Amino acid sequence: MKTSVTSIPPPLRTPLIRAGPLWIKAESAQRTGSAKYRMVAAKVDAALRSGRISDGTTLAEVTAGSTGVALAELGRALGLPVELHAYESIAPEKKAAIEERGARLVLHPASVPVSAMLDAVRRAVASGRTWHLNQYDRSSTVAAYGELADELLGQLRELNSPPRIFLCPVGTGGLIQGIGAALRGAFPGIRVVALEPEAGATIDGIRNTELVHQGPDDPYDKCFPDEVLRVPAPATIVAVAGRSLGESSTAAFLAASSRGWESTLILAPD
Repeated sequence: MKTSVTSIPPPLRTPLIRAGPLWIKAESAQRTGSAKYRMVAAKVDAALRSGRISDGTTLAEVTAGSTGVALAELGRALGLPVELHAYESIAPEKKAAIEERGARLVLHPASVPVSAMLDAVRRAVASGRTWHLNQYDRSSTVAAYGELADELLGQLRELNSPPRIFLCPVGTGGLIQGIGAALRGAFPGIRVVALEPEAGATIDGIRNTELVHQGPDDPYDKCFPDEVLRVPAPATIVAVAGRSLGESSTAAFLAASSRGWESTLILAPD
């Protein structure tokens, strides 16, 4: 049977790259080019083991892009249909990556709130034969990054390089909260800094949580980081050790470099 946990390609071990005083965890080397693959694979694995996904189940989610690409990839590997809801402003390359993997992509105008798209997915779940990834559930999404946290902590210990600052772009919020909590436990005193676009700027995959936040129902706790850094969109993409960073990772790299931060770990999600 194709729809089984053995059909899930496991996440790859990604490099921790040194760039002067910065360490960069390059998740662009992950399957589908994003850390979101880890979260999606962990949640799909758990749902298969519990029987919530079986042959013929439609996998569904609301996405800004990278999560959708990862879910489309897993759907293709498992032979399952995938339905994704996104805004019409989705990055063209993410749209193409989703569609080339055979997923159904439903685009919505900017006037439609995220909550309305989520309601559409929940109605499909209630009608049967649809499973919701639910990256907007805080506890399960944070927990889904546990393997990445263990991998990263192992790399840092091997290098004997405890970071003083952890800088991470904020999308849904599961990544900074999952990895940030693990780093605080391992390195007391580490400063967790959230990277967001400044007002009026658009950076692919991340959000300004002062402007876009669902309140108590949001997966991201705005009190979690020690500091919030809001920056403009980068004019160009940066390459480190021959590897191009994504837009949010480039913004994080430029922000840390311009401030002269040392002993800084950047989680580059794509």
